[in-house]
Amino acid sequence: MVDQCSRVVLVCLVSFFLLIGCTVEQQFLVSRQERLALLQLRSSLGLRAKEWPIKSDPCTAWAGIQCTNGRVTGINVSGFKRTRKGSQNPQFSVDSLQSFTFLSSFNTSNLALPGSIPEWFGLRLGSLEVLDLRSCSIAGAIPFTLGNLSSLAELYLSDNNLTGIVPTSLGQLFRLSVLDLSRNSLTGMIPGTFSALGNLSLLDMSLNFLSGAIPQEIGTLSRLQFLNLSGNSLSSSIPAQLGDLSSLVDLDLGFNSLMGSIPPDLRGLKNLLKLIIGNNFLSGTLPGDLFPPLTQLQHVVLSHNAFTGDFPLVLWSMPQLRFLDASRNNFTGTLPNLSLNANASVVVFNISQNLFYGNLTSVIRRFNFVDVSGNYLQGRVPDYARGNTPLSRNCLQNIGKSKECQ
Repeated sequence: MVDQCSRVVLVCLVSFFLLIGCTVEQQFLVSRQERLALLQLRSSLGLRAKEWPIKSDPCTAWAGIQCTNGRVTGINVSGFKRTRKGSQNPQFSVDSLQSFTFLSSFNTSNLALPGSIPEWFGLRLGSLEVLDLRSCSIAGAIPFTLGNLSSLAELYLSDNNLTGIVPTSLGQLFRLSVLDLSRNSLTGMIPGTFSALGNLSLLDMSLNFLSGAIPQEIGTLSRLQFLNLSGNSLSSSIPAQLGDLSSLVDLDLGFNSLMGSIPPDLRGLKNLLKLIIGNNFLSGTLPGDLFPPLTQLQHVVLSHNAFTGDFPLVLWSMPQLRFLDASRNNFTGTLPNLSLNANASVVVFNISQNLFYGNLTSVIRRFNFVDVSGNYLQGRVPDYARGNTPLSRNCLQNIGKSKECQ
């Protein structure tokens, strides 16, 4: 009985040490081809021996190298410093990546890679799930072949010098959850094929030279939480279909050439925290039923448009609102008399350069900073309005008056 127990214990111990041995062995790079490819990448990028020491095992000692079962699955050289020689002539020279058949993540953000993205990226890196090339000084067009990366979940190409159109093939990346093409020089229209990106949670195409209309199809992206199309030359009107984006938290359409009125359908954005539509050519009155359902709003920018009519009363008392800029429009009406709410303290409330009239009211005491300059307010200035409240260019007593009040 003792011998039998001893055998069982011995077998368990042997199995345990074999398992440990296999686990340790799997931490080391087992592919000679991949080791040579890493050395080539080290040379072509001019990386320092400090991060990638030549005599050490890449899987255990090289910074930014991730391995699974002895194969390279992740390469992250974000922000690495180059050797003096490598810094003299940096290039987008990464041909050795084609040797990594299990590569799921490649990150070179903040490492200069002057040149264009190779066409073979979309043909030879089929396992990629994350491609991060932010702030790499990349130029040229986005390869159409990137649409072949069927496993891709996150694509970051922001803050580069990319030109040309946005490839329609990106609409084939059905697993994509993040698409960031911001801060480039892309032209043309936003592809309607993006309607197929059902898993998309972030779409940022801001600060480019995109033109045309905002595709109605974007309204079908039910998981979208962040949509930033600001700083382009987008025209036409805001699609009513955007109101179907019930998961949206952040919507930024500012600094474009959008026209027309605000669709009341945007009241469907019940999870919205930030709404920026300033610096466009929008006009008309704000729908009376637009803001009451948007109880989570914290940041609203309506400035530099041509809105008319009464300013929505609800915007004076929204409990979560912390910043509002409605300056440089044609809003009219009087300031409301609302009871003070100690729990609602908006940091900034700017309604300057509009057509408000009547007397100052105690509503301005709700805000840490309120700008009512450039309107037609009149009457006496109460003591509580002499703090952080710009009042110039009104018709107020003892305050510099606008020419229209003379």
